[in-house]
Amino acid sequence: MVRAFAATFLSFCTAFVPWAAGAEPVRHRADFDIQLAGLPFARASFNSRRDDNLYEIQVNFESAGVGEMVSDLTAELVSTGVIGDSGLQSQRYFLQYRKGKRHRLFETEFRDGDVVSTRIEPQRDRSRQKNWVPVMPEDLKAVTDPLAGLIQPGGSDPCKPLIPVYDGETRLDLTLEPRREDTFKTDGFDGKVVVCGMQYKPLAGYRKGSAEAEFLRRLKSMEIWFAKTERMNVYAPVFFSVPTRFGTLTMKATHFDG
Repeated sequence: MVRAFAATFLSFCTAFVPWAAGAEPVRHRADFDIQLAGLPFARASFNSRRDDNLYEIQVNFESAGVGEMVSDLTAELVSTGVIGDSGLQSQRYFLQYRKGKRHRLFETEFRDGDVVSTRIEPQRDRSRQKNWVPVMPEDLKAVTDPLAGLIQPGGSDPCKPLIPVYDGETRLDLTLEPRREDTFKTDGFDGKVVVCGMQYKPLAGYRKGSAEAEFLRRLKSMEIWFAKTERMNVYAPVFFSVPTRFGTLTMKATHFDG
């Protein structure tokens, strides 16, 4: 649950900056407040950098209340790669999180959209876990990491029908559909946003039939809001909401470089 939250939920809230080749490196910052049932849950800061056709996204996450469930949770995520006409193409994805004495690390290398290696520490023996769906070689073709997956060029439709994601352990599909336009205001941005419905479909690297996986798979009311920055010519998320058994989890930008 902790890894899935850190890897997948945090991936919905960052941006990169396209510009002409040869320009000076450009940086982008976005800060988010995360709430559960209206109560403070966590904070996340995203710092992105582009240098010619290379990008790097760094994310720092720390819990901010709601009892012992996440009171000492921290996470760091990094995605690096190249920028093509269709968006970001990941070359390396890194996630590590700590919760009390528990610590896990995931590092994945990509080449031309395919996974070529994965490192997990500590490694867990899933072969004896009931109903575990193993990741097969064919699952690791034409995929992206969670941080790169939802960044869309400004001239495209941000409600992309299918986003194939591999987070270092789980292979999943995210499907988006257009719902409406709305408005959004925060420090650095004030304008229209595109609201997309989102569905989560686990394919491999998870326990089939688990209550958590089934709950997420059946959800029809998840939403993600994309803002277009005219100066940057990119769509990036500024708001995300997902119902949970403990109340609605929301992630809202408190600062977004325009």
